Amino acid sequence: MIHRSQLVTARLVVRPFVAADAPLLVDLFADPEVHRFVDDRQPLAPDVAALWIERSAANLERFGYGTGAVVERAGGDLIGWAGFARPGDGTQEVIYGLRRASWRRGLGSELLAGLVAFAAERGITPVRATVDPDNGASVHLLRQAGFVLAEARYRGDVATDLYLHGG
Repeated sequence: MIHRSQLVTARLVVRPFVAADAPLLVDLFADPEVHRFVDDRQPLAPDVAALWIERSAANLERFGYGTGAVVERAGGDLIGWAGFARPGDGTQEVIYGLRRASWRRGLGSELLAGLVAFAAERGITPVRATVDPDNGASVHLLRQAGFVLAEARYRGDVATDLYLHGG
C-alpha cells in the first residue's frame, strides 16, 4: 500500500530519506556482510551517504518516487534502504538492503512484494533487478517473488545478473 511518498507493508515503511539518516546509513554499511554485494563493495563514507540522500530527494521531486529509508513500523528504527534506482541508461531497477539483524525474518520478501506492487501501480514493467550471482539470499528472494533470470553476466559483468518481473 502506498501513502503519498511512502510504501507501507505489514511491518515496514519505506519513507523518503532525511538528512539525519546519513549517519545511520554509514553505520548500516559498516557491516561487511551488508556492503559486500552493494555497489563497490565498500563501506559507505559520510559524504557518499549525504549525496545518496540528496539524489534520492531529487528523484522523488522529479519522478515522484525513488529510493528511501526502510523503517520498522513497530519501533521506528531505520533498518535498510529500498526503492528504485536509475543507473543512468534510461532504465530503473528495484534495489533493497537490510541490516543483518533484520535478515531471516521474512522482511526481505515482504519488502520486495511491496516494491513489485508499487511498480505495478505505477505501470513500471518489467520490474528490473540486478544482483551478484553469488548473493544467494537476494537471488532466492527475487525468484521467490517471481523474477526470472533474463541475462547472466549482464553487460559482460561476471558479478551482475539481470532479473525481470512481469512484462
